[in-house]
Amino acid sequence: MKTKILFTFLFLAASLFSQTQTTICRNNVNKPIMNLATLRDTIFINNLPGNVCDLNVILDTIFHTWLSDIRIYISHLTTGKRIINNCGGSGDNFIGTRLDDSASNIICIAPPPMTGTFRLRLPDSLSIFNGLVANGAWILTINDTVSGDTGMLKAWCIQLVTSTTGCLTGINLISEIPNGFGLEQNYPNPFNPKTVISFQLAVNSFTTLKVYDALGREIASLVNEQLKPGTYEVDWDGSNFASGVYFYEIRAGSFVEKKKMVLIK
Repeated sequence: MKTKILFTFLFLAASLFSQTQTTICRNNVNKPIMNLATLRDTIFINNLPGNVCDLNVILDTIFHTWLSDIRIYISHLTTGKRIINNCGGSGDNFIGTRLDDSASNIICIAPPPMTGTFRLRLPDSLSIFNGLVANGAWILTINDTVSGDTGMLKAWCIQLVTSTTGCLTGINLISEIPNGFGLEQNYPNPFNPKTVISFQLAVNSFTTLKVYDALGREIASLVNEQLKPGTYEVDWDGSNFASGVYFYEIRAGSFVEKKKMVLIK
């Protein structure tokens, strides 16, 4: 038992120290958002080695009356995500709005200027960028969909956690190479509010582990990266979700398996 705990600790420490957090901002952009027009602005990265482990987007200062007129997208390489979808009603401006998958509050629930940290509306998530090469163009697109109101993009930022050795923070590698692939029943089950999910990989695999609600909507992405062979444990915290039945599904190469779990509060 002591050997197992020590190995897990050393493995996690090595993973943590290999990661880099970087914030890149575009200040004093001062690009107008015109009626029924599309605005694009780019942050270009060319000296950040490794792959994306986590992405946050900061809408530092966007002036616009009737926020519900606009949609906002973030894109990189061939991957894109709509992060704002005609929300905010007749309110004005985004000021200090940080989008982070780990936030408990949902964007657009709070009134403008939505200052603070929020997550996207489920099932949307910024985790789709995890695993991509960090270097290249990160493009913010603002689309004005209704005539009558205009605005201006003043400043925005991206926050990246990158790694050249793999994004394994929060995932425990607890044993050597297993004989095959597998997904274990979460423990405890039922649970409140935290549970542990274990899985086995027989070969190097790009692995995703996602949680879905009873309607089949993705509500959490726990793993989305290349992993070495081994047995892993991942924690899931259901504090921000209602009691009910949930499903978790692993995909690793051709291996796919899904299991049910129950959250009781």
